[in-house]
This record gives sequence, structure tokens and C-alpha cells, in this order.
Amino acid sequence: MKKGLKARPHDLTGIMELKPEIVEIHASSEDLEKEIEGNYPGIQLAVHLPEYEGSTLLDPASSDLAMKYKCIEFYGKALNVSREWAGKFRGTPKVIIHPGGWSNEPLKHWERQGLYNSFKLFMEELNTKDVDLLVENMPPHPIFYGGQWNCNIFTDPIECRDYCIGNGWGFCLDVCHAALYCNHVGAKVIDFIKKVRPIIAHIHISDGKGADGEGLQIGEGDMSMKEILDFINPIQVGVVPEVWQSHHDNFAGMKLAWERMEKILGNGGGQ
Repeated sequence: MKKGLKARPHDLTGIMELKPEIVEIHASSEDLEKEIEGNYPGIQLAVHLPEYEGSTLLDPASSDLAMKYKCIEFYGKALNVSREWAGKFRGTPKVIIHPGGWSNEPLKHWERQGLYNSFKLFMEELNTKDVDLLVENMPPHPIFYGGQWNCNIFTDPIECRDYCIGNGWGFCLDVCHAALYCNHVGAKVIDFIKKVRPIIAHIHISDGKGADGEGLQIGEGDMSMKEILDFINPIQVGVVPEVWQSHHDNFAGMKLAWERMEKILGNGGGQ
């Protein structure tokens, strides 16, 4: 695996001191108005697209026409910005998008097909030239506006694999999201990861607990981290810690995440 780190546009000078192989800009809608200062020709770029435009939660899988057109316009501009930013980095940027499919109440199984169809129509409207657009798997109960919602698509590993292969989409594996889903349905996260292995192009990782305990520091949740890291270590893609508030204190949480992962891999310890 390749050492990845998260940054905002204003963090890049500091984050480069940690010598990442890939930098993922976790962009807000306001960040998309900013330019990248400096040049980083030896570093690969990933861009994590926002879920919000200002205070509006976006839903690319919505069948509502107003929301659909808002998402097409917003994410089309976001991809243009990603292409511009990529000129300061090496190679083709990886651009990660959340698929939407949110609801306050869980949907019945047969209702979910319409969301997949709407998301496919949305994706077909985007110009993906010169970017590697990746769909990320979701947790069962994301938090929006301070409350718990339901995510109805891209939570099951077989659906993630089959929809990505069938439509030619790339895939970003969020290991914590996968673990929360597996805890929710009584499955093993390592089995989830093995099922999506053929489509993994980028990885987010943090520890987790239960069905909604997301973004914990490595080793502080209930995930089988040793087993997971042993499996993903040979995969030559960027691995980016997504630990809550890890950018504070000069990126202390990111440093600790990588120290713990390297220790788990290096000495055979861990869970």
C-alpha cells in the first residue's frame, strides 16, 4: 500500500513534510473556489468531493429533478476544479464521490433499485475525461445535520462490486464504512474486503465500533485491524487514514495512525 494523507488546500505545505506518496484533498464546497499554491510533481493527487454545497446536502441518487440538476452542475464544476488542481501533481487524479441514496427512514429492498438507476443516470451526465472517478462505499447510518440517517445504496459488497464492474466505475474502499455495515448485518469485514478486491483503486481507513462508531483512531475500535492490514498491504493503491480531527496539532492523528499501522504490520502484533 502507498502512504496517503488527507489535506485541505491550505494544509499542503505542512502535509508534504510528512512525505506522503499520495495526498487526498478533502474538499468543502468553499475549497473548490481556491487555487493550489506550489507544485508537487512527485506526488499523486486524490480529491474527495463534498457532500454539501454550502449547507445543502447533495444526493446524486435522487430522482427529484431539481436535486438531480443541482448535483450534475455542482459535481461537473468540481471535476473541472479537480482537473485544474491535478496540473500541480503527478498523473491522473483520483476523484472520490459519495453516491447519495440517503433517507430518514430505511427503504424496502425493492425501492433501492430506483436509487441505483438514478445514480447511474447522474454518472452518465458527468465529464470524466482526465480523472479517475471512484464511488465510495457507505455506512448504514451516516450522520447529516447532526442526526442519524439511512444510506440505501453502495453498502453491500456484492452490489458495490457488480455496479462498479457493470458500469465501468472505479471504487474507493472505506474500510470503516465496510466494518460498520458488517456489524449492522452480522458479517465479517474481511469477507467484505475480499469480495470488492478486484475493484479497489483507493482506500480510506480508520477504526470503528458497532454500526455507527466511525472515524476512531487505529487500535481504538473493535475492528480486526491486523487481519485487514495484512490483506490490503500488498495492494498498490493509496491508503489514507480518516481519523476524526486527525489534522489537529500539526496532523498528530494522521502521524499516529500511520505509526500504529506500520507497527501492526512490522511486528506481527495488533488485534
